[in-house]
Formats: sequence, C-alpha cells, structure tokens
Amino acid sequence: MAYDTPPSYSTRPTLRVDLPTVRANYEALKAKVGAAKIGASVKADAYGLGSVAVGKALYGAGCRIFFVATAGEGKILRDAIGPNGAIYVLNGPAPRDRGVLLGAKLKPVINSMEQARYWYSVAQDVNEPPYTAIHIDTGMNRLGLTMDEVTELGRDKKIWKILNPEWVMSHLACAPDADHPMNKQQLATFRKAAAQLPITPLSLANTAGIYLGKPYHFQMVRPGIGLYGGKATTKPEQEVSQTAVTLLAPILQIRYIKAGETVGYDATFTAPRDMRIAVVGAGYADGVPVNASNRGTAILHDMEMPIIGRVSMDLTILDVSEARLGVEVGGVVVFRGDQLEAEAEKLGTINYELLTRLGQRLRRDYYVKPPKEAEDRR
Repeated sequence: MAYDTPPSYSTRPTLRVDLPTVRANYEALKAKVGAAKIGASVKADAYGLGSVAVGKALYGAGCRIFFVATAGEGKILRDAIGPNGAIYVLNGPAPRDRGVLLGAKLKPVINSMEQARYWYSVAQDVNEPPYTAIHIDTGMNRLGLTMDEVTELGRDKKIWKILNPEWVMSHLACAPDADHPMNKQQLATFRKAAAQLPITPLSLANTAGIYLGKPYHFQMVRPGIGLYGGKATTKPEQEVSQTAVTLLAPILQIRYIKAGETVGYDATFTAPRDMRIAVVGAGYADGVPVNASNRGTAILHDMEMPIIGRVSMDLTILDVSEARLGVEVGGVVVFRGDQLEAEAEKLGTINYELLTRLGQRLRRDYYVKPPKEAEDRR
C-alpha cells in the first residue's frame, strides 16, 4: 500500500520577528520626539520577541539606553550588546542582585528611600559605582518615591551625590487616552516633584505618551510596545509603528467529525453539523491563550478560522470547514501578526499580554534584511 509523503515541515511553532521593522519603528518614533533621546523598553524578553536579537538590532540602529525589569534580564542584555550601552533596572536594587548589578554594570532605578539607602551603602564600598535613575510615583501608586520621599531625597545632598542620578523619571497611567484628565495631572505633579531635586534630565513618556505631544517628551522617552508594532493609543490611525511579529503554527492533523461529536478537553464544543477541523501545533505554552477557546481565530489563506474547543498546552483546534483553499498537513496558520489588536480586543485583554505570553520553546526566526547585492562586474 502506497502512502503520500507529507510536505517537509516541523511540528514546532515558529515566531517570526522582522528585525528591520523593529529598527524602522525605532526610527519612526525617534522622528516624532525631536531632540529627546529614546530609551528602549526591552523587559520581559523584549515583550516576548527575544531581548538578545532585539537588543542587538536596536543597538545597531543607534539606541544606547535600555530598560529592563530585573537584574537577570539586564545581565542577558549586557552580554548581547557589549559594554557601552546604558541598561537601567526598573525594579531597582536588592541585596541578592548586588553582584549582578555591579558585575554587569547595570544602573538601578531607585523607587523608594529604602532602595536609595541600600544603594547608598553599596556605592560607598565600590570603585566607580553605576549611575542610577530616580523614579517618582505621580499617581499610579505602583513603584516610585512618594512626594514626601522626594522632599526627603532633595534635602539629603550627601545621598544624592552618592546615588549620582542620570535621570529623574515617572510613568503615565492613562496615556493611551489623550483626553484623560490624569495625563495633565501627572505632568503637573512630575514637574512639581522634579523641581525639588537637583537639576537632572527628565523622562515621563512611554509609547502612548509620545503621542501626547512635546510637553510630555522632556529629555527622553521610553517606548516599548511601539517598537514591536503594537498599538498604544485609542487612536491607532495616528501611530507610526508597523507589525514586527507573527506566530506560525503547523497543521498536524486534519479530521472530519460528525454533528453531535465534541472537541477538546471538557467537551466544551459540540459540532452543530458535520465539520472539517484542523489540529495545529501551538497551545497555551506557546502563547495561544486559554481564553481564546471557542472565541479566538487564526488566519489560514487570509481567512479567519474559528478556534473550537479548549486551547490545550500544545495544540489548538480550528474549524476549517469554510476554508476556500487547500488545507493540508504541514501548512501553517497565523496567530498574532496584523490581527494582534483585533485579537486582544476579542479576547478582552491587551496586546502587551499577548506578546509577552509567547513561549520560550517557539523557534524564533529572525528576519534580517539581506545585504545589498554586489554590483555586477561583467
């Protein structure tokens, strides 16, 4: 008995990252902020895209200021980009991170007087301690110095000198909505707080904050999602970033089920009719969220295919009954990509979460624009 040989394919899903587009997004955002510097947020493994490859690409585009969340992330990035870029650790210094912070020459962001006093004690014991940044809470009630702590730090010239801050920064809570009154409130609070400190360059705006205009740019902006093609505001038509990431999952099996049969764990889907379904090799371990079960979609031949049944760890099942073009084992379906924003809205989440959920076992395919072809010397 003869068997058809399936097309060459892997069962491993692929994350395709367009590094030239990441660089183009950096340049486009840079063009919007004039003389302000850009500090790239590459925390959470560059929002799931891979901080090593993305960090190198941004460094190659001229970026010299980076933000990560933890010292461990900073060490990975330092090894990737070398000794010259400034890497700030947003969560600040902690005793168990002391060796990594100093060894990798990472710059802690000081979020409280407790952290300030701790880093003061560290800096006194080492030669050439790293510079720092000061983070002020202007209304998020997340990390950051309180107004009382800002006053205390401003009066303590000794600790300020040892901390040697390069930046004073805060973070906007409602920047996606340009009309939200909290934006102006935070801007005023930030200016008032910074005035109590020695003159230092200021930074307030994330990606969405860039679109609030020049008053929010100060001396540095800190985009994250916009570098990777995600939309950041309630008016996406104004934004300059382009999609840089696509999740591709292989079709592993095609099945035909009868009306009344169920699909997946807990039998959450019952076929209303005879159906053709495709089992694809990506699940919640790869970044397809469980709450996409029976409500999300994937793209096959430019058509939306509904997800049916519960998304499992390694597999997702699609209804491909209406697919107009061929459906075959080894073919690929697309998650994320240009439908990132629509997918996030449909699932009741945000594009940030969908990107940072991308699993570590994905094969990451980094597209790098091929070098210019040599001239024909005929």
